Amino acid sequence: MLLAVCGCSWSCRDPKHPDIEFGKHLSNMLGYDYVNIAKPGCSNFGIALQVEYALEHYNPDLFIINATTVTRGEFKLLNSNRYDPTKGFDNVDHDHVVSEKFTHQTAPGFGKGYDPTIFVDSFGGVLDDSVDKSFEDHRLLQRYEKVFTKNSYDVFKKWFLYHFDADLERHKQQMILTYVLYKLQNKGKKFIFSPNTFDWAECYDLKSSVESSYAEQETQWDIPQQNMQRRGISEYLDVVDRIYGKWEDSPGPNYDHHLPEESHIEYANTTFKQLKEYIL
Repeated sequence: MLLAVCGCSWSCRDPKHPDIEFGKHLSNMLGYDYVNIAKPGCSNFGIALQVEYALEHYNPDLFIINATTVTRGEFKLLNSNRYDPTKGFDNVDHDHVVSEKFTHQTAPGFGKGYDPTIFVDSFGGVLDDSVDKSFEDHRLLQRYEKVFTKNSYDVFKKWFLYHFDADLERHKQQMILTYVLYKLQNKGKKFIFSPNTFDWAECYDLKSSVESSYAEQETQWDIPQQNMQRRGISEYLDVVDRIYGKWEDSPGPNYDHHLPEESHIEYANTTFKQLKEYIL
């Protein structure tokens, strides 16, 4: 039996600190093998591609999927080939995908189909958390030079400020994720889905100079209730406060998935209980 974990950084496997993430703990509880395709900074479209990649290459018995904020997107890599829908997640520039099950033949970023054409990231990261900073002053300039020129960066900044609508984007991305959730149901796959940070528009306050209201009502998902998990992995930050007092005093800042092992264990325990009670 195989468990697949899909999502953004909150769900990922840290290559320098493996085996403390919830996916590993949950797989141990279940006695399953385990594959983790979650990627830091991943968009919801990227997470949908992860699910499809897992179906094609691993055919898992069980999925745990945590969605991400809607203020993330896909960016064309400079000097790349055209996006190829048949290659799915192998279009994504995999600067971080680590899994217990990946090998050099099967891992995204190493397979025969790997031909990155897009870069996925949060708008906050792309903008370096400031709409006033120039591209040349970006603290991660080398990372973003494979996506932007100075002129295209300024164009993106203006598009974000004056044309990006998080309410509209939330509906679009909900439809994208709903497609893969329907696909899992049609294939008879067992899964748990959590909106996680979906209803939070990260970095949207950078639009304060223009209209930036965002309706943070709870999104409704058309899936069976037993497959729904309202409280995602990111909300286990409260475990950090309870044990360490504050996040900065915990090991969390050192990990790609932001959370100490205690948070991952508690989330794994909650998920295991839901699986055993309603799904497995």
